[in-house]
Amino acid sequence: MRRTGLRLLSSTALAAGLAVAAFTLPFAASVSTPAAAQERVEVSAEFRGALEPHGKWQRHQRWGEVWVPGDVGRDWRPYTRGRWVYSDDYGWYWNAAEQEASWGTVVYHYGRWVEDDQIGWAWVPGNEWAPAWVDWRRGDKAVGWAPLPPDEIVVEVRERPAYWTFVRPRDLVAASIASVLLPVRERDVYLRDTVIVNRTVVVSDRGPRFAVNPGIPPAYIAAAYGRPIRTWSVQPRILAGTGMVPGGVEVRVDDLRDRRSRVMRDRSYIRESRTTVAPAR
Repeated sequence: MRRTGLRLLSSTALAAGLAVAAFTLPFAASVSTPAAAQERVEVSAEFRGALEPHGKWQRHQRWGEVWVPGDVGRDWRPYTRGRWVYSDDYGWYWNAAEQEASWGTVVYHYGRWVEDDQIGWAWVPGNEWAPAWVDWRRGDKAVGWAPLPPDEIVVEVRERPAYWTFVRPRDLVAASIASVLLPVRERDVYLRDTVIVNRTVVVSDRGPRFAVNPGIPPAYIAAAYGRPIRTWSVQPRILAGTGMVPGGVEVRVDDLRDRRSRVMRDRSYIRESRTTVAPAR
């Protein structure tokens, strides 16, 4: 069986905060940091076709063409309608809720997000797949995540409350994350009481680059939850026209635009596995 993603990373490297450069790994790996600037991409026909029915494309003075979701509400934020599941292959994977699944397959697994004073949240295209493009924070009373912006402004926005969403540690594995979000008005407190942990890692296993998302150690979440947590098996949905990921399945624009398509009705691409993660001691 071919190893993918986190299975390729040594447990020692993960425990050390993903200092992968200090280890001999069976593939080329690099940590996603502002120094490794995100490549600006042209909007492909696939991106345009998949997202046009669900929002609008706009020209942004700094980021070029961006996509703004429609019909989401004024207080909406990315990565808040759905759930987090932990995959042995890819780390923390964002499984979008049904109402966002058609476009969430694209914008939660490719590209970056920016919060703009004029147009609100906007998605900046990118070709590399990830289980989720987010930063993580961890504390005793709260854990949080924030959509990653383009690399050149990661440091600039890292402490902005508007980017962060928090839950109690035990609630990270809730079936509906929207039902357990901590109050927005207290984000300043949670930012002060938490620290950044394992960031997204971009890897290349003799093929297209993709990312893994170790984030908060699952054993820590299991300890807060009070019992082992189940891991999940994930088969990435890869948009046609982007680089294939090991173990992935290609989806086309027509599949995403038709909720009755076989691809959209098939939920077996993500399912609970037989393995669990024991609580940390």
